[in-house]
Amino acid sequence: MDQQQQADATPAPEQTDTARAKASEQRGNHIEVILAILLGIAAVLTAWAAFQSGIMDGEMSAAYANGIAKSDQASQVYNDATAADVQDQAVFLSYVSASQADNPDLATYIHDTLMSAELQGAVDWWIEQPEETSPETPFVEENPNWTNSLLTDADSLDEESSTSFAKAASDNDVGDEFSLLTVVLALSLFLLGMGSLVRQQRIQIGAGVAGILIEVGALIYLFQLGDPAGKIF
Repeated sequence: MDQQQQADATPAPEQTDTARAKASEQRGNHIEVILAILLGIAAVLTAWAAFQSGIMDGEMSAAYANGIAKSDQASQVYNDATAADVQDQAVFLSYVSASQADNPDLATYIHDTLMSAELQGAVDWWIEQPEETSPETPFVEENPNWTNSLLTDADSLDEESSTSFAKAASDNDVGDEFSLLTVVLALSLFLLGMGSLVRQQRIQIGAGVAGILIEVGALIYLFQLGDPAGKIF
């Protein structure tokens, strides 16, 4: 009697196989749901990386174009500054020639009429210097009254150009990092997609784990990069 009851309590091999099949199917369904969620997350991260890459490429182009424009302006102002220097030196030489030729009226006319206010101040400082320490011309750095505003403007434009070129290079580097992350996330999408299509759970799990590791690494790096263009946050 006991043997009969024990035989009745033991599940048939067919029932055991059916239960195992159902359990395996349930695990497969759970894995597919998880992979589908991870695929969605990877797709969003890929879109974000591509968006940031495009934004940074635009920022780089704008900064590079601004650098070229500022560099061109600086070159033009440098040319104007050089022309102004040549003109001031020519007027100064005429003034010195008139002074040495004992022609005070001409020297006064050149000083008061032909010289700019900056050149007048520079020449007046030069005249007041002791003969033993006086420089040959007023166009020296120690002359507090001699400045070339055009040259100062040109230097400022040149600095702005250098700053823009440096920003363009930095934006390009950041854009390249986002582009690389797009490729990495594409690999994660491939692995997760492959895992969701196959039926063998070993392959599903292997591809899923690899895809997850890549996705997590990319996510961490995306958080580190943040929103450099400031378009969202």
